[in-house]
Amino acid sequence: METIHLIIVNPAAGKKDMSEDIKKQAEALGIENCFVEVTKGKGDASEIAKKWVSENHNEFVRIYACGGDGTINEVINGVYEFQNCAVGGVPIGTGNDFLRTFEEFSKEDFLNLEKMIKGKEKVIDLISCEGHIGMNEVSVGYDCAVAKNVIRFKNIPLVGGSLAYKMSIVFCLFSKMKHRFKLFADGQPMENNGQDYLLAVFGNGKYYGGGIKGDPTADPFDGYLDLVYISRVSVPKFLTLVSKFIKGLHVTDKKCKKYVRNCRCKSIDIQTDKFIDVSVDGEIYSMLNPRIEIIEQAIKIILPC
Repeated sequence: METIHLIIVNPAAGKKDMSEDIKKQAEALGIENCFVEVTKGKGDASEIAKKWVSENHNEFVRIYACGGDGTINEVINGVYEFQNCAVGGVPIGTGNDFLRTFEEFSKEDFLNLEKMIKGKEKVIDLISCEGHIGMNEVSVGYDCAVAKNVIRFKNIPLVGGSLAYKMSIVFCLFSKMKHRFKLFADGQPMENNGQDYLLAVFGNGKYYGGGIKGDPTADPFDGYLDLVYISRVSVPKFLTLVSKFIKGLHVTDKKCKKYVRNCRCKSIDIQTDKFIDVSVDGEIYSMLNPRIEIIEQAIKIILPC
């Protein structure tokens, strides 16, 4: 089976249009059957990837998504049901959280096109949430409110993804600390049901929000979702917890155990009295009683050599 190398570039990712630079890098490698496509708007990466994979069903298509988490997510959503492809991420965006899960590699490893094109393929799990496919995480509560408000800060000049996320954390301290829902992991009720939650995150990857290690035990190869939930806390208590949350220490630190719980499961049901915001890899959807499930061994990803 012949291999096609497809590089999809999102020119809006990051602070600079990198499409011409990536084209030059690709040409310099001198690889046969290597093609570069540049997106023009939201959803293009998904359509481009799906078109190439479906029209070249007798070839194997290795896709390199050059952008942030949103670009990689679009590509995966376009091709995860196909068997003749693998997807790699080249992190030229501002967030790039999903690739941080693979901690044995540096950002520079993923940015090196030659290393990516020579890279190995591994099969990972994905997340399904009411028809929306995620690679990294789903969250509800305070975290989702933070993600929803990040966009207003990203539009400020010189503010990148990580800083925008931290600014949104502070903004939401004054209005988004109390959330009412019930959680059932593989049908079993969680301890905090009947009380208010601060947040709940369901992870396939470890990082989100520009480098925050919110789900430190998550593993995209193990066939499980990792659920972390935190009960409602006061603002002063939150401020003592947030540095541990950012570093991924909240599930092991003894001082956090009163508020933080975690478990592994195949599915999670969220019971709500009304529609709530749900973040799927940073995209916000309004849902009633959503169900989140792991899709085991769902897609091949490319890791640098």
